[in-house]
Amino acid sequence: EQRFEETFGLGRKGFPPPQRRFAQAALSDMLGGMGYFHGHSLVQSPLQERPVPAPETALFTAVPSRSFFPRGFLWDEGFHQLLLARWDPALSREVIAHWLDLMNVEGWIPREQILGEEARAK
Repeated sequence: EQRFEETFGLGRKGFPPPQRRFAQAALSDMLGGMGYFHGHSLVQSPLQERPVPAPETALFTAVPSRSFFPRGFLWDEGFHQLLLARWDPALSREVIAHWLDLMNVEGWIPREQILGEEARAK
């Protein structure tokens, strides 16, 4: 609670205890939604008739729901990191580094990463 208050200052900004507890729960849910995924994505290329497996890769990312959406979404990640970077800048840099590692030779980062059979099954 002390670190939360030092980081976000909701008490000194006048937020009542129920709202501060809600904000703590929201941060906890965001941190709990982080996961490490590993495997192959399927990539559609104009040179291939069907999607082909991309090289094996890993992704550390915050997701909306690890059990229901076990994959990373680049657009969502930007919003997740607005919060997580305030809480733990080093953790945020690690997540961003994983996304940057997905960049291909043309400078493109896929907007969604579905890595492995378990993620594809969802």
